[in-house]
Amino acid sequence: MKLNHSRRGFLQVCAAGAGVIATGALAGPRGTSVKAAPLSGYKRLVIINLVGGNDGLNTVFPVTGAAATNYLSRRPGLAMTSGQGLSLAGGPGVSDFRLHPALDTLQGIWNAGELAIIQKVGYPNANLSHFVSEDVWSTGVRSIDLPSGTARGWVARYANQYAPTPTGVISIGMGRRLDFDGATGHPLLIKSVGAFKYEADWVYGNNHILRLDTYAAMLAKQPSTGLAGQVAGAKLAAHNAVTQMATALSDYNAAGPWASYPTTINGFTGYLGGNLRDIAALMYGGMDTRVFYTGIWGGFDTHSAQEPMHTNLLNDLDNAVAAFRADLQAMNVWNDTVVLVISEFGRRNYENGSDGTDHGHGSVVFALGGAVNGGMYGDPPTASDINAEQLGYTTDFRDVYRHVLQDHLGHSAAGVFPESQPVSKTMNFL
Repeated sequence: MKLNHSRRGFLQVCAAGAGVIATGALAGPRGTSVKAAPLSGYKRLVIINLVGGNDGLNTVFPVTGAAATNYLSRRPGLAMTSGQGLSLAGGPGVSDFRLHPALDTLQGIWNAGELAIIQKVGYPNANLSHFVSEDVWSTGVRSIDLPSGTARGWVARYANQYAPTPTGVISIGMGRRLDFDGATGHPLLIKSVGAFKYEADWVYGNNHILRLDTYAAMLAKQPSTGLAGQVAGAKLAAHNAVTQMATALSDYNAAGPWASYPTTINGFTGYLGGNLRDIAALMYGGMDTRVFYTGIWGGFDTHSAQEPMHTNLLNDLDNAVAAFRADLQAMNVWNDTVVLVISEFGRRNYENGSDGTDHGHGSVVFALGGAVNGGMYGDPPTASDINAEQLGYTTDFRDVYRHVLQDHLGHSAAGVFPESQPVSKTMNFL
């Protein structure tokens, strides 16, 4: 962020940390920092969004009976064979399905009993549009109009009730998602922790600290009420948030990381390894964040030449999760963290003429963490399911979220997901 008072400069500040009124765990007077440590016993949710519609049927696929026969016949060029897939016979012990061969870390987490595979997840009256489906997942509603004054995004509704500080919920590398729309605490939506900083003046670099102190002092003397007070408060809090982020990253780099994060992104903009490394740094810095949101942008829309693109993307996911898990285990917070891997919909049951798959409905969700009771949940695809145009849904995605909010974070989900559902399933993977 540039240190200036132009309209553009102000908007840059606000975009990075606007309205950050509380300064969180690491902020002291006028942005001074206080070294912190990971919060012991502090429950967190990390959401990884595979944007574009991940092919759940190739991610977890049947290998026995009529379901496997139909799967192979409907995808003669794309189907994974039993010999290619990774066995799920260890851990909770499942013989009818296997994992995509790129997911060897997830196989290890399954064997440790810490991976839940939730099948046929979706929402009522499914829509094949990315935009509509993303909106449904982001708002957490399908067919109702939210009451006036209610935040549109489900993460925003959660934050307003249970995590109202600016660092209570944080998005990294995902832009301004609808999930956060309406959050009154103005949560941080940042590109990366390293980029959340002031730019030093290249001419007067030696005066950088003095300039920052002077800037904070000027803002502190502004009126505390009215529009001027709000603007000054937002700028001062963003100033303090820069210090928080820098301190967290510095402390983390000095102590860790305890794993090597992947640096390749296979040509896509969703740099998941770097995003998860940033989340690990903020956890190490003692941030009060309950929900972190990140993901991989766009590559999962595999209409053509699906392989090896899908393999590369799942490999990126697997490698990033491997490093993240090792980091969190070293910090003793893995057992306090649930990671959900989601996507807005699945793909058609059959391959198209371009060696790919088109938009579908139900898909697979992963839940992993030290507190997760590993196993297969939801209803697995049957032979008749696979003979249809696409997989239906028998588990509403909101039931997955509701379970994590209530049974992991310890907060009621009643006001977060207010819509009644035609299908509702009690989850028990926690």
